[in-house]
Order: sequence, then structure tokens, then C-alpha cells
Amino acid sequence: MIFRRGKKAEVEETDDSTSAAEETPGAEESTATGSDLAYADAHRADDDSDGTAGSDPDVLDEEALDAQDWRADGPWDASEVELEEDEPDPAHPRIDLGSMVVTGFPGAELRLQMSEETQQIISAMLISEDSAIELGAYAAPRSGGLWSELREDIIESATEAGGSAAVVEGPLGVELRRLLPVTTPDGEQGYQPSRMWVVEGPRWLLRGIVYGQAALEEGVES
Repeated sequence: MIFRRGKKAEVEETDDSTSAAEETPGAEESTATGSDLAYADAHRADDDSDGTAGSDPDVLDEEALDAQDWRADGPWDASEVELEEDEPDPAHPRIDLGSMVVTGFPGAELRLQMSEETQQIISAMLISEDSAIELGAYAAPRSGGLWSELREDIIESATEAGGSAAVVEGPLGVELRRLLPVTTPDGEQGYQPSRMWVVEGPRWLLRGIVYGQAALEEGVES
């Protein structure tokens, strides 16, 4: 993943769980309904045990994780790479989306969400089998630290919506896991699990929201 700085964009918390449940292949399977709610509740309990409240020595040290550099293997800023000098790989084509350059892989499907007003790409969703990741790039302060500020607001929004959220250590630092109430395409009520990963670069923030099987099981996100 390569990021280009462009026009300023605000990071907004949208009702992404509903759109994901409606559009992502396999969403009905990944949305907890009926007896699956027990499984989702178990994940919610596990997430709560890894939260930030209390004095438990095992409590996640968010500040320490935020201070680390998680971009050794990407995403990179456009100024950090030489795209023209790299030999193209037919099996992993680069897809230029303007503010982002995404590397594809065999079997993946790409879906784009466009702004009706500006006709610009808002986010890109990569789908592989029964999992998906939604990518969005936003402008951020040069000083960084935006992700730590946004987490509390996102957790509060999830709670107000009747769901839950908790922080754990993920592959890119502090990971935010959510269970949000949704209505499935067949009208059932359930909870949509997701995992949110955020990386901050030079004046930009890249957000990835994982849905489907990769949001439910450990070790399948790669």
C-alpha cells in the first residue's frame, strides 16, 4: 500500500457496519444472529478483558504501542518509494486510486465507494473469499497522534449504538474491535463484528476495517 497526499479529508465515523452487512459476500455468515450471538458475546467478553480500564498489569499499554513505528513493511508514503523503478508483477498488479496505490493479489475483488458530490473515491474494499477489508485514506496532522484521539470517540459511538468496542494489540499496533447491531439483508437482527487497523504516516492516516471470517478468527487476517 502506497499513500499520496492530496486534498484534505476529514476522518468521519460512519455506519460502516450496515453497508458491510449488505454488500460484503459472506456477510450473513459473519454477522452474528440467533445462536451465533453466544459466540459473538464470547468475543466481546474477551475484548473487554483486554481493554484499558483498571489497574491490571496485563492492561494494554496503548501509549507504548502508539509510539512504535509499524510501517516497516508498509504502508509507505509516495516519497519513500520509487514506483517507476520497480518491475511490475503481473500476479500482484498495482491499482492507482489517486490518494492510494493498492497492490492486488490473485482471487481478490475490488469495490470502490464514490462520493456522489465530488465523484472522488471515498474508500476501497478488497474482498477475498469470506473476508474483506475496507481501506480509507485521510489527511492528518503533521505531529501525528490522531488515532489515539479518535479511538475514544469510536468506542463511545459503538456503545451508544447498542454495540461494544475494545482495544487489543493487533498487527499494526492498537487494534479496535467492535460488535455493532445490524439488520441483515433477510431482515434478521444481529451483530456485525469488525477489526479496525489504523496507521499514521507523514500527514496522512490510513484506516482499514476488516469484516467477515478474518474479523472472527485469529490468524487468518493475512
